[in-house]
Amino acid sequence: MSFGGVFAIAFVIFIVVICYEGVSSARRNKGERDFLVAGSRMGAWIGGASIAATQMSAGTFVGTLGIHYLTGSSFLAATFGIWAAFLIVGFVIAPRLRRYIRRRGALTFPDFISDRFGPKAPRIVVSVLLIGAYTVFLSAQYQAGGVIFGTVFGIPFYWGSIALMVLIVLYTVVGGMTAVMRTDLIQQVVMVGGVIIGVPFAIHNAGGLANLGSSFADVAPDFAGWHYGWADLVGFLFGFGFAALCAPVLLMRYYAMRDEQTCRRGAVVSVLFTMMTFGSVAIIGMCVRVIRPNLDNADSASSIFAMDILPPVVGAVLLTAVLAAVLSTVDSVLLVIGPAVSHDIYANLIRPETDERSRMKVNRAATVVLGVLPILLTFAQLSVVQFIVLAYAALVGSTVFAPLIFGLFWRKANRAGAVASMISGFSVCLFWYIIGQPVVAPVIPGIAVSVLAMLVVSVRTQRPEEGLLSVFFDPVAESERV
Repeated sequence: MSFGGVFAIAFVIFIVVICYEGVSSARRNKGERDFLVAGSRMGAWIGGASIAATQMSAGTFVGTLGIHYLTGSSFLAATFGIWAAFLIVGFVIAPRLRRYIRRRGALTFPDFISDRFGPKAPRIVVSVLLIGAYTVFLSAQYQAGGVIFGTVFGIPFYWGSIALMVLIVLYTVVGGMTAVMRTDLIQQVVMVGGVIIGVPFAIHNAGGLANLGSSFADVAPDFAGWHYGWADLVGFLFGFGFAALCAPVLLMRYYAMRDEQTCRRGAVVSVLFTMMTFGSVAIIGMCVRVIRPNLDNADSASSIFAMDILPPVVGAVLLTAVLAAVLSTVDSVLLVIGPAVSHDIYANLIRPETDERSRMKVNRAATVVLGVLPILLTFAQLSVVQFIVLAYAALVGSTVFAPLIFGLFWRKANRAGAVASMISGFSVCLFWYIIGQPVVAPVIPGIAVSVLAMLVVSVRTQRPEEGLLSVFFDPVAESERV
């Protein structure tokens, strides 16, 4: 049987399991809270695996592997920021955020922005900017899936992108957050297992463990050292780190966990999963460069490795892991941007009197529309997958870092400061990309301007109302301690 046939069988089995879980989860959904945050009843293993699976998108298995293929080991520095961010969120930010969620029954990140800084303007701004940033991100995921299908089956990449998009939108619309987080655990196991199985094959085909150092040195003197300049490495570290610290698509996992202790344990679980995966991806990418040094497209390194170097069954498992990464990330993003329309804009600003059933209909319609739109950007193939992901990470960090951190920990942060912070951070980061990223990575000026705007505007304008502050800063009651 050809590799394409083996992969098709493996992928179909995987999809059957995922769709079964999606349908089963749909039966557990009794309302909007179940659909959007899984009833806030998820445990540490499912929660931590979901955080890791959402973080490890196609950017990890296609883009990051491709960057390690091109440049060697130094891109691993980006992962240190992600691990630090996971632990900071789990042990510092999430407990405070969970207390707010319990007090207010919040369902989305714009709920937090609205409750902390006031309704209307802050909610509209954060919803619109997040939809924009995540549209860019989804285009990268569809592009990666299209590259894999195109490489394996010899079809134009856009047909693979469309097929993947239809599948993900369908089971997300049916199952909601319960389906997404439960399938994320399955997908995370497939991801970690796929790359760990691939490592010994990669090392063996690159000349064996004893010769690995000399094999890397033959590629380039700095292949196992520092390829990038310090400005690049700082940009990677902060770009991915700030996004992991405050990205709503990750914060929603903490909304869905049972309590503060579960959040802490889930953060540790997510770090363990990502450590195993990122290390394996780096080794595979570098070994493929030794084995096949002249690939035209670095993003195809994972597909070539699976098809031409690994045994067919192992290769099929690895490519299924790559597509699992795409699925686990896209479904999570759709559960952020769909509710941004249905819950945050439609239900809270346009039709506040609407019932839950109507909100769910709008949510599903918005999820379909916003899941389809990024395919247009995918066809343009804007860049290497991981650099598109980095652009998204920089935009999200520049938009929501300051409102999240100052909103939770600084009483003087107010409505005007939050709006100025979000708009200026997003705009400066985007402008920095447009002018060619001079001197430093766009996330640096984006975050700096956003923080400065929050501080200056908040200090020079009216203090926030005490009614907005009590839910965040009132002492913790004994019944709230976990």
